[in-house]
Amino acid sequence: MNIRSLILIAMLGLGAGSPGHAQGWDPGRRASGWAFQEVDGSLVFFDPEAGALRTWVKGVGLTSSLPLTLPPVRRTQPPARTAPAGSRGTTDYDAAAALLYGTPHRPRGQAAAREPAPREVLAAEAVPERWVTDSYSRTWLTASERLIVLGKDGRQDQQFTLPGPVEDMAVAPDGLLLLYRTLKPYLEKRDLRTGAILWTFGDGSQLKDPDVPPLRVPLNRMALGTDGTVYLAEGASLTFTVLDPARGPKAPGQAFFTCQDALPPRAALGHLGRGPLLTWADRGVVFGVFTPSQVKSCGAPESRGLLLARFDLGRGTLDWVPTNLAEGHRLVGLLDTEAVFLAPGGGLAFAPIR
Repeated sequence: MNIRSLILIAMLGLGAGSPGHAQGWDPGRRASGWAFQEVDGSLVFFDPEAGALRTWVKGVGLTSSLPLTLPPVRRTQPPARTAPAGSRGTTDYDAAAALLYGTPHRPRGQAAAREPAPREVLAAEAVPERWVTDSYSRTWLTASERLIVLGKDGRQDQQFTLPGPVEDMAVAPDGLLLLYRTLKPYLEKRDLRTGAILWTFGDGSQLKDPDVPPLRVPLNRMALGTDGTVYLAEGASLTFTVLDPARGPKAPGQAFFTCQDALPPRAALGHLGRGPLLTWADRGVVFGVFTPSQVKSCGAPESRGLLLARFDLGRGTLDWVPTNLAEGHRLVGLLDTEAVFLAPGGGLAFAPIR
């Protein structure tokens, strides 16, 4: 019996006796939003109805439940917009900018119309967007540009204001990693005890520039190796920037991959942006996910569903694994023989991997 099996058996024994254990909640039908995969392969989902994190193992079921006590958050309420008199019509360029950034494009030199300032209102309890569990059994989660740290009892220990929305979140043995949703990659590593920033990679000024509108779709993604190595995928590139766990941003490297004995061209992300990036534990492989139209020119085969990009770090090769899953499925985990997806309408879906 391997170590993963022993861990899962122990988790099952502990979870079944816990008072917060909720056997009635079925992630196969109800999971949504996002998920965090633990090193043992279990997946942690947020149950909004119960306000709890649910830990689940395929073939075993729910193993634990952690009710959360979250603080209220202040949300910015935008002012009502009024169209200025004599405004010009919307062009194709405006429409393309709106798809990518979520706001109308304003040509250079054109002054923005004066509008009432947005006001902050006290909203209800924070809604988790991303979450991880560290080696001290504390939960770190992001909500409304806040980083909230919860103790073993699910109650708040610390809270920090973040400079912008977080796209990817991971926890290494020696720190928390936050990749922000920006045009170019911007990454922070934070101390697990204090939450202080240990180092950054990329241009953080993107988050402070009022002329840079927020992105509606992710362009950059991050995967964390079991040894703490960070793999960054920038935009449509099929190469990785590699940050060594010891040197961090001081000496970034590059990982290149060949597909059919040639370096593949860039993908065509379009209005969908870039899908998640995950490492396959102890196999030296990173998986990404694309739609067929995004990688049609990259040596990918014909597929009626999403395509998994299999990046082999040791061999430096890129292979494609077709699935029968439609656009809108979100990659959230990698098991021994399957990739785990959240379905667009809720619940889980699986695709074989090799």
